[in-house]
Order: sequence, then structure tokens, then C-alpha cells
Amino acid sequence: LRLAILVFVVALAAHLPALFEYRHDPFVHWPLSDAQSYDEWAQRIASRGLAAEPVFHQAPLFPVLLALAYGFSAAFSATRAALLLQALLTSAAVALLVPVGKAYLRSAAAGAVGAVLVVLHGPFVFYGLKLLPVPVALATSAAALAVLGAARERRSLVLDLLAGLALGISALARAEGLLLAPVGAAALATARGHRSWHTRAASVVVFAAGIAMGVAPATIHNLRHGDFVLVASSGGENLFIGNQRGARGDYTPLHPRAGDIFSERLLGKAIAEKDAGRPISPSAVSAYWRTRALREVLADPVGWLVLEGRKLRRVLAPGDPSDAYSFPLERDLFLPWLHALALPAWPLLALGLAGVSIALRRGFASSWPLAGAAAAQLATLLLFFVNTRLRLPLFFLLAPFGGLALIEAAASWRREARRLSVAVAAVVLAALAIAGAALTRAVPRDHLRLASALSSQGRLDEGLAAMTPLMAMRPPYALAIDQAGWILQKKGEFSAARDRYREALAAGLPEGRAAETRTRLAQVLEKLGAPVEASAEHDRAVGSPEATAGTWYERGMFRLRRGDRAGAVADLRAAAKLDPSWDRPRDALARLGN
Repeated sequence: LRLAILVFVVALAAHLPALFEYRHDPFVHWPLSDAQSYDEWAQRIASRGLAAEPVFHQAPLFPVLLALAYGFSAAFSATRAALLLQALLTSAAVALLVPVGKAYLRSAAAGAVGAVLVVLHGPFVFYGLKLLPVPVALATSAAALAVLGAARERRSLVLDLLAGLALGISALARAEGLLLAPVGAAALATARGHRSWHTRAASVVVFAAGIAMGVAPATIHNLRHGDFVLVASSGGENLFIGNQRGARGDYTPLHPRAGDIFSERLLGKAIAEKDAGRPISPSAVSAYWRTRALREVLADPVGWLVLEGRKLRRVLAPGDPSDAYSFPLERDLFLPWLHALALPAWPLLALGLAGVSIALRRGFASSWPLAGAAAAQLATLLLFFVNTRLRLPLFFLLAPFGGLALIEAAASWRREARRLSVAVAAVVLAALAIAGAALTRAVPRDHLRLASALSSQGRLDEGLAAMTPLMAMRPPYALAIDQAGWILQKKGEFSAARDRYREALAAGLPEGRAAETRTRLAQVLEKLGAPVEASAEHDRAVGSPEATAGTWYERGMFRLRRGDRAGAVADLRAAAKLDPSWDRPRDALARLGN
């Protein structure tokens, strides 16, 4: 217990400098993508309560905890309360590696050394600064593994129930946690000390009952809203996202117009209901996307195997596989403390795999459930998709094995005959660390997001400066030029914005982005007193197969300003049809009496 408390204190201390530095990070008040969805969801829960929520599309535990943190905002800012909660959860998860190491590797020291490896891998602290369920998922899964280890050791039905309950609660943080249930059941069924199959069966049944109790709050909530969904209904959509033809192994939207969690849910439901020809339940929507995912795999099995290889390559990537947030960019510009937490992915993976080999050779009966949990995390990544934050649970479960490998290396060093092999292994690890650090760098898309964050906060000159490294790229980087045009438009420099937009279109924008750019080009042309050219660009924008509701809305408002009421009404109706959840087209139509 003392060692776990010490590890908790050390982990929390590692978070504090990052929390202090994060005050000046532009993303602190500008959550992206899923983080924005969780923030809005938590605010809605805080104001209206959980009962008003529909069937859960995502696991609900994190937004509920976030809503509770926001409840302290009267005396403590909501952002600080949320960030402190995240730091506490990550530190608790790290501390729980001590009993996990003791239960499965017969070494609390291995758990403690593994905890140090986790803290030294900067993305663990970095994602504790974001409004994302990484910390709560790590904390609840570590607690479930610790209780499961105690249940295997003591063979108590009460502990079996608690282990199942803890696993069920972890599924409320991340629904994929239910994939650990077979590992837990097998671990209890094969525990030493069971004298008959009756006791083994009883242990597994009680464990399953505990899981049911853990997920019951979500299941009951969903039943009250008319659908049988254990935790969340997004599984089918995520399966399609990760396995559709054309996927790259990372997040590929199920439709070009899909954005954050909530827009994706609405769009996924709309597409499924259109094909069904009637309204359907969230579970039926999920089943629809599961079926489509299976069809995608069967339509091109060889291509799917290639896709799985891409996912595995992303799991093993040395740097920062694409995500909404960029660890290397924010570390370099705003969070210098993270340079001290400099352990890259490669040495962490190498140590973990070496530790798995050692543990399985020494004591398969005690260590295999932890290795099985890591294998289940790997299977989850290969089943869905891979980015930096989604692979952190795998690294987390491999960390105690990494601690075991380091302890074994220290013991081997004391034996003269093995010093050469330990020295060679140390050189290999150092090479992996250096290579991994060199390859952990920002990509152009990260600079684009930074420019958007700065610009949205009125820091327009800083946003333009963020584009400087990209503007000089050869061949021209069309997205950066387009982003510069948008910032110049916000600054009111319409002539410069016009030139940038035309340059970006000439450089070759993706079809969907080109439609948006033509709409913005039309806006600046109108400002510059060129309505004929503006009208032509609006027509080109809505003529694109990737035209969005916003594209039609903007042409409708342009037509209204030009006195074409009938054309405006037609465009606004098209916008409302494309995105029924967007209020602005409907409000404009209402003002026009339509």
C-alpha cells in the first residue's frame, strides 16, 4: 500500500508542471472533435440531468464525472476542476499498477517500475490534459484487473462479484472493456484451489453477475428510453469506420459530412433509416452498420488483410499516429515539461514484449491473464482503428511487463556471464529511444489545427505565423494556403484572402474542401464588389457532389441579398434537407414565411 501511495504521489507530481503550462495552450479553451462532444455532453448533463439523455451512443461514465467536476465551477473554474480530475484519475491508474504487478507477476516492484515507464511516456500525461476518457478508462480497467487478481488468489465469491462489478464499471468508461470479460472468466475458471467444476462454474457465474450489475445503470437507462443496449450503441458505426474499403487504419468518417460524436450519430442514424425506409432504434442502427462492415470485409478480403497490416503498423509506430491533438506540436510550443517525459513508444513496447516472454516462461498460471488483457486491447485496435490515445491502454497493460524486464536485466547484470547480453540489449533500447524521439514530430495537419485554434480565439497573426512553415512547402500545400486565406478573410484583408483562395484551388484541394473554399471565395468577392464572380463561385460550390448544407445555405443568403427570394428559398430548403439538425436554414425559412 505504501509503495502504491508513493507511486500515486510521484505520478501526480509529474502532472502538475504540465497543468501549470497548459494555461497558455490555445487548446485549453478550444476542445476538438470528440473532446468538444464530451464537453457539450457533460454541460448538458450538469444542467438537465442524466435522465433526459437518449439511449447512450457512447459510454457515459466520463461525461457524468465531467459534469460532477463542472459542478465545482462556482468555487473553482470548470476547466481547472476537469483537469484536476483527469490528473487524479491518471495518477490513480498508475498507482494501481503496483497491486497489478504483485497479482500477476508476483512482483510489486515490477508494477512500480512499470508505473514509472508509464509516467515517462509523455502521451499519458498529455491526454490527461484533454477532455477525453483516457484517464477514467485506464483507472477503471486497472482497478478491475487488481480486483480480479485478488479474486484469483483468494478464491472468494465476494471478490469474484467485485471483480465483475469493477469490470462492468470499466465498460461504462469504455464499452470495449467488455471484451475483457472472457479473459476474466477464464482467469477465474483456471485459478488454483478450485476443487471441482462446481466451484469453478460458481466463480464464473458470480463474476458474470457482477459485470451485469456494473453495466446495469446504462442498460436500465437505455431500456427506459425504449431500446435494449448494454452500454452504448456506437459499436456498429465504429466497426464500419475501421473496416470500410478505403480506410487507412486511423479514423475514417463513415460519411464525408460526419464530424464529431453527435453529428456522426445523427448522420449514421439518418443513413440507416433512409435505407430501412422507416425510423429504427439505436440498436438497429448499430446492427445496420455492423452488417455493412461485414459486407465491406467480404467484398475485398485481401484488401481488408492489408488494412489490418496498416493498423498493426500504426500500433507499432514510433511517433504520434494521427489524432485530433498533436502531442509533439503542443509539447514543442506550449508544454516544454513534456520533454522531460521523453520515453518514446518503441522502447516501451520492446520492454513490454520482453517482459511478456519472461513472465510466460516463469509462471504462466499467474501472468497469462494480464497478457491476455493486453492481447484483448490489441484485438480491439485491430477490430476498430488506431490512433495515439486509443493505443495507450495497450501500452499501459504492457508496462508492468516492461518493469519485470528491467528488474530481470538488473539481476542479470550482477551475473558476470550475462553482462554482455544486457549491454547489447541496453544499446538496442537506447537506439530505439533515439529513433523514436526523432520520429515523434508534428505533421502539417497539426499546424492547421493550431492555426484554427488560434484564429478562433482572435489570435489571427499567431494563426498566420503557424502557417509559415507550411506556406513555403514545395509542391504547394493547398490546405495551408486555404487556411491562410480564411485567416486573412477574418482579418478583413479581402484582396489577399481572394488571392490565397484562388492559389489553394489551383494547387488542388480535396473535393469537399474545395466546395467550402469556393463558398468563402464567393463571400470575399461579394465584399470586393464583384457580385457576378461571387455568383459564379457559389454555383460551382453547390455543383460539387460534396456540397454541404453550409454551402447551400450561403448561396441562399447571397441570393436573398441580391433580391432573388425564390432562389433563396430553394437553396435554404436544400440546406435544411441535407442537415435536418441545423437550425439556421429553418430559421431563415421561417423569417421568409416558408
